[in-house]
Amino acid sequence: MSLLLIALPPGPPADYAFATSADGQGVSAHGSAAPALLPAAGRGVEVVAVVPAARLSWQAVQLPRGVGPGAPRLRSILEGLLEEQLLDEPARLHLALAPGAQGGARAWVAVCERAWLAAHLAALDAAGRPPARIVPELSPQHGPTRLWLSGEPERPWLLMSGDGVPGGAQALPFGPGSAALLPAAAADAPAPELLAEPALAALAEQAFQRPVAIRSAAERLLHASRSPWDLAQLEFSRGGRARAARRAGTLWRDFLHAPAWRPARWALVLLLLVNLAGL
Repeated sequence: MSLLLIALPPGPPADYAFATSADGQGVSAHGSAAPALLPAAGRGVEVVAVVPAARLSWQAVQLPRGVGPGAPRLRSILEGLLEEQLLDEPARLHLALAPGAQGGARAWVAVCERAWLAAHLAALDAAGRPPARIVPELSPQHGPTRLWLSGEPERPWLLMSGDGVPGGAQALPFGPGSAALLPAAAADAPAPELLAEPALAALAEQAFQRPVAIRSAAERLLHASRSPWDLAQLEFSRGGRARAARRAGTLWRDFLHAPAWRPARWALVLLLLVNLAGL
């Protein structure tokens, strides 16, 4: 199953940046187009919408026992847990619970504006490109801090995630002196991973005084598509049976192409050869 990755713009529906991938491992094509002019989506194509980091906030909650993804009255439970943390009326917000969240433990909740997300999904649905999954561009991550400079040279953004980032993940406008305002790392912590889009590589090296790894915006979309998060929950859920089929397609694509599955692929080939030799 190939991928059509669509970046939702922070504003109202307009042109959409996109990337395609035949195997989920590398970018096949990329560009920007109106919804009706995006690459075709049909059988064998999984459409993934990517929510920009600047449009998301992250809240940590302590889940009551017995509450997890798919729990009855999940939305009202999350609204109650987040009542004092949200800056807007809960009815105006879309909430999504972390994958694998378990009752009695702490979990992340993704928060974004409901009407904004609904408008983009409606535009893509009307154009025949309905997203099968909705993933965050940036999400809380365990491990070393990762810094990713993205956007235009005139309006760069710094995307941050990792154990040392307050709130788990943040997207901040980047300007002169921004690097000095970053949280201080522990003395024994590894240096943050530093990535930048090609047009921002020089700015990143100047600001952080060290080399950067260059990654394109399309590669960032592909990276986001591998997230275990799916924001298509509650009122934006795309259906359990369809979700299971998409999961099976993703696993099959990874088995065929992902480097992590290479030993298993060789083992399967050897098993087939042994069976053929015994005939």
